[in-house]
Amino acid sequence: MTKQEKLFNIQKYNFAAYDLLLYLDTHADDKKAFKLFSELVMKLKALKKEYEREYGPLTPYSAAEQGAFTWLDSPWPWEKEANK
Repeated sequence: MTKQEKLFNIQKYNFAAYDLLLYLDTHADDKKAFKLFSELVMKLKALKKEYEREYGPLTPYSAAEQGAFTWLDSPWPWEKEANK
């Protein structure tokens, strides 16, 4: 899977998890939705961890888990020209 495909998967899971989060704000008793939300969040965490292991941090907060502040190292995920 390419770097861009990995970023796209992260975006998809992030969108789906956030959408369910908004739903759960008004339907907190929906156990099925909460189970799916939890599964999406776990998958999202795994995808981010895999991406960051290969390409570096996605956010400055995740840089804190890498032992050094590598957030300023380029290219950043949104720098399309440098991520080809």
